[in-house]
Order: sequence, then structure tokens, then C-alpha cells
Amino acid sequence: MSLVKLPYELVSFIIEYLDLLDVGNLSLTCKRMQYLTLEYCIAKRILETKAPYSLEASSARLTQRWPQQLRRLIKRQAATSSVSPYLVRVVAHAETWLYENGILCYIRKREIRILDLHGSATQETVINIRSLLHVALPESRMTRRYKVRVLHYAHDIVSCLYTHAKPNQEQVSWLLAFNVCTGQVVTVRQVASTTKIFVRNDNNFLYYGTNSEIGRDLYRYWVIWGFDLSARRWLSDKLEIQDVMGVDVGSTVCFEIFDGWFYGISNQAALEVEEVDWISHYTCFRFPVTREGLQKWESPNPPIFRRNQHEGVIDDRWYLLRMLKDESTGQLKVVESRKEWLAGRIWPRRTYYTTVVNFDEATSDVARATNGRASSFGSPSAASPETMNPKLQHTEYTAPPSRDPHFVHPGDDNASSLMFAISKSPIRCYYSACQTFLDVVDDPTSTDPNDQRIRFRGSSRRPRGTSSLGQRDERQISPVAQDYSAQDALDQEVNDLYRHKDVVSWPAEPDISNPDPVLLDLYAVLNPDGFTGNIRGAWDERSLVYSTGSDSPGGLNALVFVSWDPSIHLDGTLSYSDYRPSLSVPPVQHIMEGHSDVSDSGIIPCREKGKGKEFTWSYPSKSPSPFLRAGSTDSTSSSETNQDSRWKKVEPALYHQLGSGFHFAR
Repeated sequence: MSLVKLPYELVSFIIEYLDLLDVGNLSLTCKRMQYLTLEYCIAKRILETKAPYSLEASSARLTQRWPQQLRRLIKRQAATSSVSPYLVRVVAHAETWLYENGILCYIRKREIRILDLHGSATQETVINIRSLLHVALPESRMTRRYKVRVLHYAHDIVSCLYTHAKPNQEQVSWLLAFNVCTGQVVTVRQVASTTKIFVRNDNNFLYYGTNSEIGRDLYRYWVIWGFDLSARRWLSDKLEIQDVMGVDVGSTVCFEIFDGWFYGISNQAALEVEEVDWISHYTCFRFPVTREGLQKWESPNPPIFRRNQHEGVIDDRWYLLRMLKDESTGQLKVVESRKEWLAGRIWPRRTYYTTVVNFDEATSDVARATNGRASSFGSPSAASPETMNPKLQHTEYTAPPSRDPHFVHPGDDNASSLMFAISKSPIRCYYSACQTFLDVVDDPTSTDPNDQRIRFRGSSRRPRGTSSLGQRDERQISPVAQDYSAQDALDQEVNDLYRHKDVVSWPAEPDISNPDPVLLDLYAVLNPDGFTGNIRGAWDERSLVYSTGSDSPGGLNALVFVSWDPSIHLDGTLSYSDYRPSLSVPPVQHIMEGHSDVSDSGIIPCREKGKGKEFTWSYPSKSPSPFLRAGSTDSTSSSETNQDSRWKKVEPALYHQLGSGFHFAR
């Protein structure tokens, strides 16, 4: 019987065996199936069973707009898995910047500007740094040489690192946190070291850590301090994690707060343990976000398996380490990307491993966790009231556990596609919800290999249907050592369960013989003229921000925002399908670098290549150019036009002055 003729109560049970993208595709097959994403009750059932821990589900519980949020989630996952964003736009020119929780914080002209990109804000909160320092830190009034760097943003609290040099040239640093909404300074604390400093906070507590203390093995280890936001005081204890060897946050170590717990995880451990075991485990710990939390540190027992050293050699430059909360199950997971020569193969392969972080069976054995003293967590003898000194657990050699093929995602290698060098692939992402890996790469044209051209490349995988299970893709089987077949068996099992899509690149390759001016303007948005090199980025499940430009102190970088979420829209963004460049607008490569700003009349002069060739054009008032030339200046700083002594104000977002980008919604 056709699905169209079945009662929708029965269809709702059938779609429980489909993933979200299949549900979306099924709703598009005919008009009679559109109720799957339009009808309130069935949309609520799908969202609550498929992704109850997603942001869309949380929003639907508040607004009761279940069909809209379901379609939003399906479109977001479809856009990510197909490497087809919904919006790209240059949103700022900045000296330094931070992108956290959908909020962009960037520094320009001694101002911290805060823009809610996920909320499609049209205004920015502007913090005058000098005025803020006068209120929060009187020691700063006598110095002109200082640096400010934004460290973290969460729950309306911005954490910054302020450093200035005393007359004797000694540098002194302070951690400064303030609340954007209330306009109050939360805390100011002088820090002895800023090595690899990080900050994490929720509504109740703020923590910062540095990789600054030197242990007996002469390696630096992490130290974490806590601040009670409600009591407005620093905790007396500090936590020293001597076994966490990773130093690069996002690559070899990760710190996050989830559901009232502070987690730390690293893919590196003590070297002597690695040499004895040959079985690698994640170095992992957590403590509750409470006043006594630092005294209740614990690690998982048994430890979390990472890899068998016999699996092959690793190129550790390609590490990616990230903790996340699964949208479907709510489980805390860690995703790690490794480039490995698996089982003696002649070419390396990037593989994305997902592991559940489970503390449910963790034991509170402080006898081995705190310098060998036999006591339990929380007891007075567990640790000094001033210093916690936990030692993480390692087990004797045991046989490595078998990997779950659902948690192993083979990426690209030289055998299946062209791989970029690490210098040409500066940003690497993995979207667990739709099992997609994505890279931001510098892919210059063959005609000019020195010309920067930023593009996106990625691939996803989908579960095979029951009719295709057991059918393998026609790919060459990698040669392996004769006495090692476990890796081949795992690869075959993964390939039987999933259909891997080919690696795709976006935007499309321009046709040199017949260039598309709209496509060239899109490339101009992704590659702002005059800003090259120093590419770095930050990403989350629904968007990505990357910067390119000068790496010198005080130099400017262009910040490009890329959104996979169809609900995010920035004011003035042009529709890519409806955009038609003016006939008088020259090709992007003809735009002069370092030209002066737009004149009052809106006419911008430009010199065409060739001696004596010059002409002008103007942008239509309703269809501004989607790109901005290098050297264009922002409007007069608020500190120059407004002598208000308050350090916080609200102004129109500066991205309105940087031309327009493109959106791809229809």
C-alpha cells in the first residue's frame, strides 16, 4: 500500500526509522506528504524523538512553533552536509576577534564591538576600552601602552585579558570580566601567567586556567581557578591537573561546561605511560560547578579508550579535538580527527572518531588521584584547602576494545581525492549531527598560484537502506600488512553501513572562457580584496566565521560570516539568485587596493588595468555591492563623536558599511 493512503498515525511510526534528512526529502515528494513538516502534532513528535536536545527543539518548546523549527533543523543539516551555506557576508574589519555561542566580539579603534550574529542583530554593543579600564582598573590610567584581548563570551559575560608595561618594562596582566546587559564589571584579577590562558563560565561560576606550572618531569601542567558570580568572590582552592599534557585548546586539549559540570579532556598523556601501555586513553576529568567543585574532581573509571598504538603513525599537525552534546541522545561526546598511516598503508587518511564520554561508572578513588593518599572525594584529607593535585588513572596493558563502526568516519586520502597541505587547509570542522567534515581551504587558480582563493570543501555520509546493506562502494582497497586485517574488517563494516559522498567544493569553479560576474562577486565576498594570509576561524553547529589579513599588531583582518542556518539573516544581504551586477561594475580583479572611501555622492572611482584608463560607477541604493575594497574606512568612531563618559553604548552594526553579502534562500 502506498504511504499516501496510510493514516498519518501509521506514517508517524514509519518515519521513526528514518533520519531527519530522509523525513525532509519524503515531505517534498508530493503535496500529500507535506504534512510531515507542516502539521503541528507530527512535527512535534519528529522533533522530540529525532533531536530533542537541539537548539531548534529548545526554541520550539518556548514558542510552540514546532513545524517551523523542524523545517529549520532539516534545512540546516541539509545545507551543512551538502556544503551549501545560506548566507555569506563580510561582517567586520577587526584587529583581534572572538566568536563564541553565536556572538562575535571584535576589537577595532580601541573599542570592543559585540554583535549577535545568530540573532541577526542590526545593532552592536560598543564598549569603549579606555573608559571601561578607568572604571574597572585604576592602575591603567597612567599608561598608554597596553593590549586587550577577548578570551570568552557566554551568558552575557565577556572575559578579557588586559596587559600593560610598567615604567621598568615589566608586563603585568589582569583578567577582566564584565556583563554586557547590565553594564557592570564582574571581576578584575591580576594573573601571574597568561600562558595558554582560557576562560569558561555559566550563569553561576567563572573559571580560568593557564598552562603555567612546571612539574617534576619539567613539563608544564594546567592550573584552574574559579570565581563565584553570585557571591562575587574567588574560590580559595585551585585545581592542578598534572597529567593533562595537551597545550593547544581545540587541537590537543578541550575545556567545556555542560549541564553544571566542568569537563577537561586531552588526547595526550604522560610519555612514560604511552611507552609502557601501547594503548592510548583520553586524559579526562570533570568537577561540579559549585563552590566545593574543585575539591570533587573525578576521572572516568575505566578510562576512555582512544587508540591502539599499533594502528599506525599519526601526523599530529592535523589534530582536531572538540566536545559536544549529541542532539539526538543528549550524550556528551568527544570528536577527534587524526591523520594516520593506518596498518602500514602507503598513504595517510584523515579519520573522525566519536567517543562517548561516560562518567556514570566513575569511582571517587582519591587514594590514587591525589598523590597516593587514601581518602575519598570531599573528605578533609582529600587535598589541601589551597591546592588540589589530582593524578589521572591509567590501566595496565589490556587488549584494545573493538571500535563501533557508527563512531568511525573515514575522511579523504590521496587515493580518493586531492588532499591539501596543512598550510592550505587552516580551518577544519566536523559536524557530528549530520556526519559531515568540512575544510576552509586556500585553493588558488592554476593561472596565479600566489593569489589567495578561499573555498569550502567537504563530504558527508548517509546510512544505507536495508536493500543496499552489504553492498560496498567500488573503491580500491588499500594495501595493508599481511598479518593485520582488523583495520580492513572495520573499513568494510563502515562501508557496509554507510554510503560516503564524494568530496565537493563550494563555490563552483569559474569558467575562464565565459566568466559569470555573479560568481566572481561571490568569490570577492569570500576573498575580500586587500586581505590575504593569516587565515583562522571559529565554528559551531550552525555557522562559521573566518578572518584573513594582516598578522602584525594593530593590523586589520576582514571577518567573513558563513551561515548554515536558514533563520539567520543580516539586514541588507542580497539574494544570490536575484542579484544582477551593474553593467558599469568592472570585474573584481580590477578593483584598486588601498583606495579611499566612498565619496559623498556614492560614486567610487576605479582605474582599469592599462595606462590612462579610468572610469566611475555608483552602487544602487537598494542593491549595494557585495564586496568592499581594501582601505575603505569605517565611520567616525563613537569615541570621536560622542564624549559620553559611560563605557557602554549601542550603535548600528558596522557590517552595513562594508557592502553586502549574499543569501541563498528561496
